[in-house]
Amino acid sequence: MLVDLFDRSESFFDKLNSTKNLVSVEKIGVLLAVTAFLGHLGMIAWNRNLPILIPFMEDLISKNYLSAIYTPFSILLYYEVYLLILAIPNSITKAIGKQFEIISLIIIRDVFKDLSYLGENSFDMAHPDVLYPVMIDMVGALIMFLLVGVFYHLNRNKIGLHPIKSLSKFVKLKKLISLLLTVIFLALSIFHFFDWINILITHDYTTGQRVAETGFYQQLFTVIIFADIFILIISFMYSDSYELTFRNAGYVISTLLIRFGFAVEKPFDLIFFITAIAFGVLLLLIYRYFVKYTRPINL
Repeated sequence: MLVDLFDRSESFFDKLNSTKNLVSVEKIGVLLAVTAFLGHLGMIAWNRNLPILIPFMEDLISKNYLSAIYTPFSILLYYEVYLLILAIPNSITKAIGKQFEIISLIIIRDVFKDLSYLGENSFDMAHPDVLYPVMIDMVGALIMFLLVGVFYHLNRNKIGLHPIKSLSKFVKLKKLISLLLTVIFLALSIFHFFDWINILITHDYTTGQRVAETGFYQQLFTVIIFADIFILIISFMYSDSYELTFRNAGYVISTLLIRFGFAVEKPFDLIFFITAIAFGVLLLLIYRYFVKYTRPINL
């Protein structure tokens, strides 16, 4: 029965991860992003010219057109999360790289939000309280972009690894975990969508905005942490490699740091995010050195 479950989950995962399905999901994501972008622009135009027809809209929707950029970016981030989940069975390193991509894109998305705020306060752009958040996010985004590039540069070539026993079984198990994460991802998306609607209805947009934006990612990365720990534990059944175990445990620490970053206010979130990526880069660098140069020679 367990074997049958693994086989079914593998078959279903392979369909989700097929090129045809990924192209379809990508097209849907782009269509939703474009629709949301145009819809947001329309609401801003309405709010700027006819706010009296829907009085409460003035408190909910910004009058700056730049703020509309934030909406399609948020939708495309969901697609990136989907790719992150699908990357887990193929490579843990690729999956952690996807995590780094997502948090860097979240920060660059926040830059657009900050710039839209600057547009509304152009008369006071030189004031530190207005300008500093933008500059901090921009510098933080660039540092993260650089570190993600270094991470992928280190992982560009495969190196010889200790053989993993029953690799196909291990991959099947990771595919099952990815399917469970997909279900949780969809459930969290639906829950936080209705939570966002509730915030709009109660007119608590200003005070609840950060909670609505980060709550999803806080819970998502909490689930990913437990999934990573579970994969780490079961990996002992298939490999006794010290360096592989250490690397995977280190990746869990990076994910933990990302989770902590979503729980703190700016600019401290950037400290956690940058530390998480920098730790991942150093971890991968040392791991590759360890595998390449420190293996014992049995004579």
